[in-house]
Amino acid sequence: MDSVKKHPEIKCFVTVATIVAQLEVILTEAKSLSLTSKNARVVAIRAGEAALGFKSITNFINEFSSRTIQTTEHINLHAGQLFKLALNHLRASQLEQHLAKSLSLCDHAQSRALYVKAASDVKDVMVSLKHELQNLQWQFEEIEQQMRAAEYIAVTSRVEASQAGEFCASLESVSDYISSAAMRIKGAIETNLNTLDELERVFK
Repeated sequence: MDSVKKHPEIKCFVTVATIVAQLEVILTEAKSLSLTSKNARVVAIRAGEAALGFKSITNFINEFSSRTIQTTEHINLHAGQLFKLALNHLRASQLEQHLAKSLSLCDHAQSRALYVKAASDVKDVMVSLKHELQNLQWQFEEIEQQMRAAEYIAVTSRVEASQAGEFCASLESVSDYISSAAMRIKGAIETNLNTLDELERVFK
């Protein structure tokens, strides 16, 4: 823990790498939801009049899964930028530490100027890093809201599925899948938001 406090740049780098890995979970689930909506639409068409309500719901499923995919891909671009900033921050901090050690051994005007420049670079990267972290947090919260809509759709589709006669079981399994996928995506988002909170505490 002490080493993390002494070297927050290392914690930052590892955390950003963890967030990037978690994005894959969200993207995979959103793509599966999109595929599920297409399959459910085929079943609803086969069910005919008995599943008219469910058929319209598949449009909503497709819409919010497409929006989630789009938001996740957007986050991925920001995460890539964040990863570069985290790497720059790590390098700039290490250079600053080496120059500080060098200054403690030999205080020279040129070394001091280099140290001041390095310290300034670390601050600049830190400002950009915090800005990107805030952006990322807002985007995760946006997906979280989309998943609340998914939970509502899962409940509504379960009601519609119960009226689909012999297709009831197939459509109910779609409702169950929407509900469980939304929970998995929310879990991944919660993990990332907690990780971001933890990172903010390290920087304070």
